[in-house]
Amino acid sequence: MTGAHGGHAGGHEPALHGPRWLSITTAVVLGVAAILAGVTAWKSTVMEGHALENLTRSTQAVNDANALGQEAERNRTGERDLYIDYRVALDEGNDERAESILGMMTATTRAAIDWWAAQPEGDRPSSPFVSANPEWAAPGTVIQAETSLEAANGLLVKAKGELEQAHNLEFVAALLTIAFLAGGLTGLFESIRARVGFLSVSVVTLLGCAVATVVFW
Repeated sequence: MTGAHGGHAGGHEPALHGPRWLSITTAVVLGVAAILAGVTAWKSTVMEGHALENLTRSTQAVNDANALGQEAERNRTGERDLYIDYRVALDEGNDERAESILGMMTATTRAAIDWWAAQPEGDRPSSPFVSANPEWAAPGTVIQAETSLEAANGLLVKAKGELEQAHNLEFVAALLTIAFLAGGLTGLFESIRARVGFLSVSVVTLLGCAVATVVFW
């Protein structure tokens, strides 16, 4: 009876475990899926880090642009006010006050006024503070502010792209759970057809996720 029992158990062994190639293939598929899930999760984390860094740099660039813009506006207002006082003092013949006001001006403001005064009367602008004056520093500050703002916009666009890439890779990593689930279910069925069917789902999912990872990388 022992022999008969042993023969009976041996007869069920193939039904319970199936062909050896099926078990090996399932193990390989699950192993590759685990590696791919780890790689996509790592890349997603890296891209999120880059996006956060670029968002921080974008915010700083916006702050720099605002600071430069405010500085340029303050400088323009101060320059014009001092220049008006300076011209009033000259018109009144108060040379001492004119010299005092001139001393309160920055070197770039005085250079702008000197350039303006040196122009032929027929071609002289109505004010020293025009963009045509190469000695006037305010336009340069405005240009710096605009450049900083453009850099901020570029960093923001880059950060959005990196976040989208990270989210796509996270979605791929989530889809890989289907491969794990289908592969794990193969051990619960005695039917070879059912096991092959679940393994096929796992393989197709794995291949699709591998392609998606390459696309979103």
